[in-house]
Amino acid sequence: KMATKPQIVAHLSKSVNITTYDTKWIPRSARFVCLGSYARGTGSLKVFEMGKDDVALVHETEKKVQLKCGTFAGSTLEARHLATGDFEGKMAMWDMDRLDAPVLSISAHKDLINCIDGVGGIVGAGAPELATGGRDGYVHIWDPRQNSPVASFHPGKAAPSSSSV
Repeated sequence: KMATKPQIVAHLSKSVNITTYDTKWIPRSARFVCLGSYARGTGSLKVFEMGKDDVALVHETEKKVQLKCGTFAGSTLEARHLATGDFEGKMAMWDMDRLDAPVLSISAHKDLINCIDGVGGIVGAGAPELATGGRDGYVHIWDPRQNSPVASFHPGKAAPSSSSV
């Protein structure tokens, strides 16, 4: 009998030693990143590669602060920089070939960055931009070439948290 409802089929699985908050495919590759935290409260950025019969850990790095969210959307497909938001309100951009230090680090919010997304700079179609939503209730729009938001949306008197599902 054919299935009439959509299905999710797990082809491969891998156990990890972190709490994973976000996972993103690395553009134009069979690799993906997992962002999260270790039990000791530090951040984790792990890079995995899909194989025919296995998921291999190809790189991992531990950060001082837990990483909550990430996106490749604020970068060109050629650069493939990962933008992340952390538990202390910092936004960073990482070169996937050199994860020891970010290429950009900005204090974006007063507290946890709940969500981040962006649009990459396409020649003739505008600058790259990132949007961050924080626990402080603010949404900021960033041009990664600048150190301050190009636009900010702030809450009214009752400050709800910006979040993503």
